[in-house]
Amino acid sequence: MLLNGIRVIEIGHAVAGPTAGLVLADLGADVIKIERPGSGDHFRDLPELGPSIFVDLNRGKKSVAIDLGKPRGREIFLRLVRVSDIVIDNLDSAASKKLGIGYEDLSKENPRIIYCKISGFGEGPYEHVPAYDPMLQAISGIMSVTGFPPEGYVRAGFSPIDMTGAFHCVIGVLAALYRRSITGSGCYVEASLFDSAVYYMGYWATYYDLYGRDPQPLGATHIYASPYGLFKVRDGYVYMAIVSDTHWRSFCEALGFTDLLQDPRYSTNKGRVEHKNELEGEIAKRISGYSVGELLEILVPKRIPIAPMYRVSGLLKDPHAISRGILGTVRWGDKELRVALNPIRVNGARYSAKGDPPRLGEHTVEVLRGLLGLSDREIEDLRREGVIA
Repeated sequence: MLLNGIRVIEIGHAVAGPTAGLVLADLGADVIKIERPGSGDHFRDLPELGPSIFVDLNRGKKSVAIDLGKPRGREIFLRLVRVSDIVIDNLDSAASKKLGIGYEDLSKENPRIIYCKISGFGEGPYEHVPAYDPMLQAISGIMSVTGFPPEGYVRAGFSPIDMTGAFHCVIGVLAALYRRSITGSGCYVEASLFDSAVYYMGYWATYYDLYGRDPQPLGATHIYASPYGLFKVRDGYVYMAIVSDTHWRSFCEALGFTDLLQDPRYSTNKGRVEHKNELEGEIAKRISGYSVGELLEILVPKRIPIAPMYRVSGLLKDPHAISRGILGTVRWGDKELRVALNPIRVNGARYSAKGDPPRLGEHTVEVLRGLLGLSDREIEDLRREGVIA
C-alpha cells in the first residue's frame, strides 16, 4: 500500500473529515478515528438516513473513544499525536481552540506533525457561521446554476462541497508529506469548504467578466452545445451530449435523420445552439418511441456520447459499474452493505481500506495498549473515570 507506515489521527465527524480520512485509509494509512464516548460521530445514526453516511465513509478505520475535554483524555490524545504523522480536524474552530488541539498546540508535541484543518468558511467575516453543504452551494453560486430557469434553484442531491473540501485536504496533506521528506518539518494545511465551493465556480466567474451577465440555472443541459441534455424515451431517460459536428453527423446517420443532417440551420454547433429549443424538441419527439436499451445498442458502437439515467438501483446493476469493481461490501451488524470504493488505481490495482466500519470505541483498548503501552490497570482506571469508552 502506498502509505504504509503513515498514521493519521482523524478528529472528524459528518462528511468532510471522515472522507479525508477514508481516502488516506484507502491508500494504506493507519487511520485512528477519535470519537466522543457515548455519542461518537454525529452521523452514526441520522433520521431517515440511519448509518448510511457513516458506514460508507468510515470503513477500515479504528475507533478510539476518548473524552478530549478531560485532562487525562487530552493527555492521551497528545501521546497519540507524538507517534502519528497527520491530524485531520474538522471540528468547529472554537471547539478545537477550547480543547487545546490546534496546530500550535500539537506542533509543540510533534514538530513533524502535518495538521489539516477542514474549516467551513475559513477566516474572514463569516468564520463563526456554522457551514453546511447546501449553504455553501448557495453562497458560492453553485445553486444559482443548478435547477431550472428562471428561478427553480435546487441543491445537488449529495454533499459535493464537503467531499471536495476533503479531497483538497488530502492533496494538501500529500504535498506536505513530500515536503516533510525533504525538510523534516510538518506544517499547517487548511481546506476551507467555502474556498472549495468557489473553486467549482471558476469558469462561471470568468464567464461573468467576459459577458457581464449571470448564468441561468442549466436544468439538465448546458448552453454551449445541442442536442445536449436529458431525453425521455419509452422506458426511461437517456442523456446525450453532442458537442461536435462529427458527433452530430454520426447521430443523424445512425438514426436515419437525414433531413436534420441536411438542414443548414443545424450544420454547425453554433447553429444548433441558436436553435436549441426547437432542435431538442424535435429530437425528443423522434426518439421517444425507442427504449433505453435500443438507443444504447444503436449509438454506443458509433461512439455517440450517450448514457442511461439511472436511479441508484439501476447503477448497482450496471455491467460497467460491476466490471470496474468500484462497489465493495462491508458488514454492519447482521447486514452486508454496498459502499463505493476509492476511484484511484495505481499500476492497475485499486487501493481501498480493508475492514468494516468500526463500532464506537471498538479499538480503544487495542490502541492504548499496543501503541501507547498502557497497562490493563491504567486502561481500567481511565474507563472508570469516563475518560475512555
